[in-house]
Amino acid sequence: MPQQFIVLIAAALALLVMAGVSFLSGRGSLNSIKSKPVGDGQHGTARWAVPAEIGKTFHRVPFHPARWRRGEDLPQVQGLVLGSQGRKGKVTALVDSDDIHCLMIGAAGVGKTALFLYPNLEYACACGMSFLALDTKGDLARHYGAIAEQYYGYQVSIIDLRNPTRSDGFNFLTLANAYMDQAAAHPDDLAARAKAEKYAKILSKTIINPEGDSFGQNAFFYDAAEGLLTAMVLLLAEYLPPTEACPQERRPSPGNAATSCRCSSWCRICWNRLTPRGKAGSRC
Repeated sequence: MPQQFIVLIAAALALLVMAGVSFLSGRGSLNSIKSKPVGDGQHGTARWAVPAEIGKTFHRVPFHPARWRRGEDLPQVQGLVLGSQGRKGKVTALVDSDDIHCLMIGAAGVGKTALFLYPNLEYACACGMSFLALDTKGDLARHYGAIAEQYYGYQVSIIDLRNPTRSDGFNFLTLANAYMDQAAAHPDDLAARAKAEKYAKILSKTIINPEGDSFGQNAFFYDAAEGLLTAMVLLLAEYLPPTEACPQERRPSPGNAATSCRCSSWCRICWNRLTPRGKAGSRC
């Protein structure tokens, strides 16, 4: 018998043996998989939570926006509203108070904003949470921005990237002014003066060199510009007179110098009043 036939017969016998073992053991069929609650064990163990498990995972909070806006029965648990139970007028929110992230995906018109985002914004306002909302169409600012301000006392700030002139402003001198006020009230508080100088330096560097580039041979001039701007910021923080529009963010008046020097600018008046020990003067 040729050797090739012997090899073929041996291979066929091996396949028959393997098929017989698989048939007798039953491992070649999915029917041998142990039965599971979902999918007969063929698609994992995922399933819907039972009421007992829902009670352990979520906090049941009565959802009463009308009462919350009157300051009544405000919720104490902070978290995300991920579900609800009950009917209209007697809705109980299922709130997850863990540190979690939630991704909401749905087609247009399924209720992502009205049925999920709005209830969560209402709940966040009621329980005193701070939040940032990315509002591409402006609906949230018009609807829930007004509700947050009127009923919950929130300070709503809007950044409009399409029309920046309509955005809410921010005074970068606020921190320098605040710490300079603290240093004026407590002359021995060197930490307050140091913090005022730190925020003045941050503002100057942001204006002169926002990208943090190295200017090589011109670095001296940029450093000098930062130093001059820092000195002017500290100068204004310490000596700028108050106004009726913003009395809380203005400095005490330099005295009666304005009455005798009407032709001079306020910066010149403040500059002449600087002492060698003054923070702005030492910075220059």
